Amino acid sequence: MHFGKAILIASAVVLSTMVQAQVSPSAFSGSSQIDTSSSSSLDRNSPAALTNEEKSLAKQWMLEESDWTKYKQIMSGPRGVWSPGLDPLTALGVSETDPKERARYAEIWMKVESRRMELELAFEVERQKAAQQLLGTQPVIDNREWIEDWNRKYNSMTQYIGFFVTDDCLEDCEDLFHEVSASVSRTARLDIWFAGDATAESIGHWANHMKIDPEIVRARKVTLNFESGKAAEFGVDLSRLPAVKVMDVETGQIRDYE
Repeated sequence: MHFGKAILIASAVVLSTMVQAQVSPSAFSGSSQIDTSSSSSLDRNSPAALTNEEKSLAKQWMLEESDWTKYKQIMSGPRGVWSPGLDPLTALGVSETDPKERARYAEIWMKVESRRMELELAFEVERQKAAQQLLGTQPVIDNREWIEDWNRKYNSMTQYIGFFVTDDCLEDCEDLFHEVSASVSRTARLDIWFAGDATAESIGHWANHMKIDPEIVRARKVTLNFESGKAAEFGVDLSRLPAVKVMDVETGQIRDYE
């Protein structure tokens, strides 16, 4: 009896082995398998499964859809824990090992950042215009401590420097602008007045070209303004721009910039 059972078990093992050997690998093509390939998880050519919203976001960041897939992969790993909320271009740039791709992301980053700065500066133009029209020289926020600090800064000003220019004077105005801005002291404010058909966006582009930080504009150390008749007050001939004038706050006397 025991001998017969042993024969049956041995036969079953042999049969099972033969059946497994005859099964084609293609039979498992539809099932999940462990990927043992050595390809990188950040392969730009990996299949993308992006929603319409994600495709739209990729375009807004000037990226390819494959870049956005790559960005999602990056942020699902350690980088997403180290730097949650990191913007796509920085995330891609700091994770890239290919020098050409890294350079491509850096170039796109500069284009996007430049556009952001222009729009922020353009908004500051409109915000300062609205504040001037609605409130004059009064501070925007009704907060006693803020008002006192604002008044101290306002009263400490001894000079207003008026820089009159057109929005299309870029390279030709660089040297003069940087000379003037470098001479502005802690007790002076630089008011830039744009003549002609300037728009908030064209002024923002000009200010960004001159590398004016939006934070400096928000702090009103530098103001961006539409000319709107200010040239006559300063005695500026609009046909001869750029022009720079200096006003003494205490006396109201205006002189040419030297």
